[in-house]
Parts: sequence; C-alpha cells; structure tokens
Amino acid sequence: MSDGRLIYVMGASGVGKDSLLRELARRRPDALMAHRYITRASGGEENCIELSREAFLWRHEQRLFCLSWRAHGLNYGVGIEVEAWLSAGHTVVLNGSRRALERARQRFGAALVPVLVVADAEVLRRRLIARGRETPAEIEARLARGGGEEALGDIPRIDNGGELVHGVQALEAWLDASRVPDGLT
Repeated sequence: MSDGRLIYVMGASGVGKDSLLRELARRRPDALMAHRYITRASGGEENCIELSREAFLWRHEQRLFCLSWRAHGLNYGVGIEVEAWLSAGHTVVLNGSRRALERARQRFGAALVPVLVVADAEVLRRRLIARGRETPAEIEARLARGGGEEALGDIPRIDNGGELVHGVQALEAWLDASRVPDGLT
C-alpha cells in the first residue's frame, strides 16, 4: 500500500495512550498524528473530532474512513487522509483499537506497526477513577474483564505505568526506528 509506516498504538482504557500521544506530538512536530472521529464528547483530552451518530454514519457511507470500529456503544473512525500520508512515505501515529487490529492488518498490511501500551491494574483503576467517565462499578467490571492482551501474542509492549517520559521515549524510538526502544517488554 505504501512506503510509510502506521504506528498503531493500542491499550486498555486508562493506560495513558492519549497522554503518550499528546506528549509525543509536543516533542515531535515531525510526527503525523492521525485523529479519530468519535460519536462522543472528548472533553478536549483526545486528538479527535466529535461527530453525531448520524454524521458518523453519513461519512461511513461516503467511504471517508479507511478504518472504523464500534466499542462500548460508540463509533470510531480513521479518515482516509491516513492512506494519503502513508502513500507519501510518512510515518503516522494512530490511537488504534485492539478490536480493530485484524481489520487494520488487512487494510494497511506491512505498513502497520502495532504497539501495545500496558500498565498494571492498580494504575488503571486510579486513572479511570480520575478520568470520571465511569461509575466505580463500571470501572471494576472493566478491570475484571481484563484487556485481552495475552491474545495479542508477541506484539511489542510499552509499559506506561510509571513516569510518562519513559513511555514517550519508547514510543519515539518506534518513530526513529534506529535503535531498540527502551521500556519495551
């Protein structure tokens, strides 16, 4: 499909993907950060465009998404501009979904570089509580379900349970692709 690479960042809610990507964008103006289209308000914390369900469905019907998925009752989409960036040879970073990983592999082929962001359950609990989107019961149910990371096999992982700077440095290494990333397990 392209000469570019799509760094496909995945992880459970609360693992800190948005924080990692915000800091990466601040540190690396050369990083093309793909935004997502989402059918919920983001509160300004995510690199996304909020759409009504009707607007999302219209864009989907017009084939304006190169990838889309549904999670937790919401629709998520990635605009077709990502394919243009990849075709031009750029490295693009995307806050992806574990649920859509197989579709992303089919769509982007060898350009796709999946990376899984992880943190231990107590860190996730604290972050989800601080985020305030879910009730305590919903948070505990989410943690009890687990993230299904074991099913992802040998996908490289970035531990984002500690200081943000360490996770960002590991993610930057994927952009540079010139050294073994620190913080990967």
